[in-house]
Amino acid sequence: MATALKLGKDGWTASDMGANPGQFAGHSSAARIGRWIIPAIPFGWTWIPDFGIQKRAEGVVPSNVYLREDRLLAGNQLNLYIQAQITIMKRTFLDPVIAGPAPLTFSGAAEAALLMLKHQSMHQVTVFQVQHYVRSGNWIGIATLTTLESELLKVRADFDQFMKLLQIEPEPV
Repeated sequence: MATALKLGKDGWTASDMGANPGQFAGHSSAARIGRWIIPAIPFGWTWIPDFGIQKRAEGVVPSNVYLREDRLLAGNQLNLYIQAQITIMKRTFLDPVIAGPAPLTFSGAAEAALLMLKHQSMHQVTVFQVQHYVRSGNWIGIATLTTLESELLKVRADFDQFMKLLQIEPEPV
C-alpha cells in the first residue's frame, strides 16, 4: 500500500492508495522537490515538504528519506562527484564504513549509482545511510535513506518501493 500526495487549498495532503501504480498522482498533481517528482509515498510514511519523507516508530529515532539536488561543476561523470562525496564523508564521520559506489538503473537518468555508509552518531548508535545518486545532464539528484542500523531491515523495502515510484523531471529543452 502507498500514499498519494494531493495538492489542496491547505497544501499537500496524503491519502491512502492501493498498490496499483495507475492510482498514483500524475505529473501535474505530484509533489516536487526541485526536479524530483514524488507521485506517492509508502504507507506509514509522512511527507515533509522541501525535505522528503519520514517514518516514525515508537521508541526509536525516525527514519528519513531526504531528497536533494546538486549540479556538476565540470564534466559529466557521476563517479567523480561521488568520489568527492566519499572524501567529505571520510572527513566528517569517525571511522565510516563505506560500500560502493555500485551502478544502478533509474528511468530518465544518464547514469545512477548506489552508495552505503555506516557510522556511529554522537550518541553512539550505529546509523546507516543508503544513497542513490542520479545524473541527468549536469543535474545530480541524491536520495538518502538515513536510519538506525537496527531499523534498516524494517524500512529498506519501503525505501526501495519509494525509489521505484520516484521520477525526475526531464531537463527543459
